[in-house]
Amino acid sequence: MKFTHLTLTLDLGLGLALLGSCGGSATPAESVQAGSTALGKSDWRTAQTSFESALAALPAEDPAYKRAKLGQVEALIQLDAARAKTEFLAYADSATATLDSKDWRNVMTKLTAKGKFAEAIGVLEVGLKKHPEDGDIKKMGDAIKVAAEKAGDTNALGSLAGLGYL
Repeated sequence: MKFTHLTLTLDLGLGLALLGSCGGSATPAESVQAGSTALGKSDWRTAQTSFESALAALPAEDPAYKRAKLGQVEALIQLDAARAKTEFLAYADSATATLDSKDWRNVMTKLTAKGKFAEAIGVLEVGLKKHPEDGDIKKMGDAIKVAAEKAGDTNALGSLAGLGYL
């Protein structure tokens, strides 16, 4: 009888320990890491979900927030380019955003590579207004123009002409 009681106690203790280690949600840092890993594997949905989980738990002032937001935008470029543009520009307009020229170029480059010229031009237009002296952002208009010409996208070329690129 003692043997059965001891076995039951050990089984119950081990079961509770395993339950505690398996459950629960990931920390924001773990979610950012999982999102980054998913991006590396082109698993856009998992990346989006992981980054959005981190964003929900992080204060906007946390340095990890920027990484999560830019990761979310990168995943959305593959899934929903219009939402990617909206999310990026909303973040860029927030008081806590610490975006630099490289961040703007990265988003425009990825949108352009995906053939999402309207969204890339939308980001370009706002970037030019926010950073009128930034030569790197200005050069992105030329890069978008070359890609739009190759793709034969007359609407994009018309939009670029309105910004002075033709």
